[in-house]
Amino acid sequence: MKKTLVTLICIVATVCVIYAQQPTVVMPSMVHVDGGSFQMGNNAGSSDEKPGHAVILNSFYFGSYEVTMGEFKKFIDATGYKTDAEQPDSVRLKHGLPPRGINNGTWKMYTNGKPVPPADSLKPVGNVSWNDAVEYCKWLSLNTGKAFRLPTEAEWEYAAKGGVKSKGYKYVGGNNLDEVAWYYGNSDRKAHNIGQRMANELNIYDLAGNNREWCADWYGEFYYKTSPEENPSGPDRGTNRVLRGGSWGSQADRMRPTYRNKEFPYNSALDFGFRLAISAEPYVKKAPAPPQVPSDSGLLKDLDAKGFIDVYGINFDIGKSVVKAESYPIIDQIANYLKEHPKMKVMIEGHTDNTGKEAMNQSLSDKRAQAIKEEIVKRGVEASRMETIGYGATKPIADNKTAAGRTQNRRVTIKKL
Repeated sequence: MKKTLVTLICIVATVCVIYAQQPTVVMPSMVHVDGGSFQMGNNAGSSDEKPGHAVILNSFYFGSYEVTMGEFKKFIDATGYKTDAEQPDSVRLKHGLPPRGINNGTWKMYTNGKPVPPADSLKPVGNVSWNDAVEYCKWLSLNTGKAFRLPTEAEWEYAAKGGVKSKGYKYVGGNNLDEVAWYYGNSDRKAHNIGQRMANELNIYDLAGNNREWCADWYGEFYYKTSPEENPSGPDRGTNRVLRGGSWGSQADRMRPTYRNKEFPYNSALDFGFRLAISAEPYVKKAPAPPQVPSDSGLLKDLDAKGFIDVYGINFDIGKSVVKAESYPIIDQIANYLKEHPKMKVMIEGHTDNTGKEAMNQSLSDKRAQAIKEEIVKRGVEASRMETIGYGATKPIADNKTAAGRTQNRRVTIKKL
């Protein structure tokens, strides 16, 4: 009995330690891309870019940024996963893969043998194979409840061209390549922190350059000749998977949004990365676009003078207290303002839709205020500088549900203390 009790205590202690060591999984920033039609391919490009053809896509969500080294490290730390590049030749041969050959590095080690330092955590992860990227998507899906995946090649090109907001630029987001991409001509032969070049029409960064990006599709050189018009997803089988976007090592002529690349799904290289996608629920097609706000701290510019600011557009699901990812630009502004005013303390006053019960209203608004505070803390603001309070909807209010079934949370009030 005594031995059993000791064993049980050890197991519980071990589980607690493992649980405590699990990294926090943060929902990545995703852009809602309205579905539509566009001309895919390039009749003036390489043979596999021809012919240009009409494609119609459903709405979807698309990563604002490439997956970073820091994000990928959380996946490795949580699972102990070994990437294809880290597998010894004995294991690779057992699974029918060719020998690794020369040292091409791994996600955590550069080709010169030096480890990737923590300072590079905001650079896009490199040296990941298609297989590795898919495993990351599975892990993130399991830990967030969202069905993350790699984008299809058609989704990638549609987003790169700006979707329904396309302005017909030569490159992704502009006609001046140096402004929109890290490539051979300006990168100093290395990846750079995400989000430093100009975003495109959809507020998506680094689709041209930095790292090449895996797509879900098998590669087919002549697939465009037989591709279906609606939601194409590539050939049913193949040898290579699609890579898109060019990289920090690519020449300018490979930075056009229609340029295609391919590689074996088990291969990786220093500039092989990826970004995420999610299929949109049917109702998302009719939902209003998320609020477009500047990326600086202008939202709260009058807080010091007025003493309080009502902030709109921080979204939650009905009856829930988890901040929607589409609201992150607004959270970023609040965090930026507090960083610019390091001595300021504020009260975050949460509001809510009317649930019909006063106690529930109060509880929900309290939780929402706390959730907003937690998101700001994640962005580097000290928790001690923020107090929270809920202001429940104690009387019926106008229906503020969107077509997507979300509440706009009426407002959040930020008060200077």
